[in-house]
Amino acid sequence: MSDVDACACMNLRKTTRLIAQFYDQRLQQGGLKNTQFTLLVVLRQHAPVSITRLAELLGMDRTTLTRNVRVLKKDGLIDERPGEDARMRLLALTENGETAIAEATPFWRQAQADFLEKFGEDRWQILRQELADINYVMS
Repeated sequence: MSDVDACACMNLRKTTRLIAQFYDQRLQQGGLKNTQFTLLVVLRQHAPVSITRLAELLGMDRTTLTRNVRVLKKDGLIDERPGEDARMRLLALTENGETAIAEATPFWRQAQADFLEKFGEDRWQILRQELADINYVMS
């Protein structure tokens, strides 16, 4: 095995791309990509929230998140309003955003069930803990 074959970054990114495609195939029936669905669900849990805080919650850089938010705002799924400070903008879901989540959730649930059937519930719980440990160590 070469050093590159053992690269944690390469292996994790390859796996996340495959899983993202797996979820995207199922979620497209609900009109969202997995990144959009996740962003909307996390926003619903924490709204109103600044773009900086939302980026932290999602583990994304602000530039990438801003591009994603721009699309969702254009589609009428997210609303932006002034915060306490004139420089701060707060994000929240619109009614259309809530509807989009409701329509996509059954497809997400099926993707999750399909993933667990293929990978195994016990193996997923172990991997999920390992990923949480990596997040803790790397942050």
